[in-house]
Amino acid sequence: MQGAGQQRALVKLLGGAALGLLLAVPTMGVLLTAAWAGSGCGDGMPMMMNKEEMRGMMGGGRDSSNDDAVRGSAVETVVIEDFAFSPGNLHVPMGTSVTWINRDAALHSATDSDGSWDSGVLSDGERASLVFDTRGTVDYFCTLHPNMKARLVVE
Repeated sequence: MQGAGQQRALVKLLGGAALGLLLAVPTMGVLLTAAWAGSGCGDGMPMMMNKEEMRGMMGGGRDSSNDDAVRGSAVETVVIEDFAFSPGNLHVPMGTSVTWINRDAALHSATDSDGSWDSGVLSDGERASLVFDTRGTVDYFCTLHPNMKARLVVE
């Protein structure tokens, strides 16, 4: 008889779990629908990021190397944000220290197109600095998002 009692207890336990699952599934459907509707994507992508952010995460990024040139001084900061370098076209005097700071949740880098220098991979809030003591034009990019490009002109 003890075996029958254990069976009834198991049936009650499983019945409760099944009931919990039945209640949880519609709730999850409501939550997913709310997240989908609130995502702002409107194109069938149930996520909390916009299309530009998604494109950046998928290896995209913005080429800002041909943006209007910004004249800098002996100490400059390039902000990495929204999968782009800003300023993307920076002109500085020889001997300038340039600091790249990542303000994106995604990882990024700043790497010379000829491979002569690399910031390493930067997490959100991390920074890397280099001093440029040779005149010339330096085209650089993010190794994780190769379409993210920028230009530094050392005068």
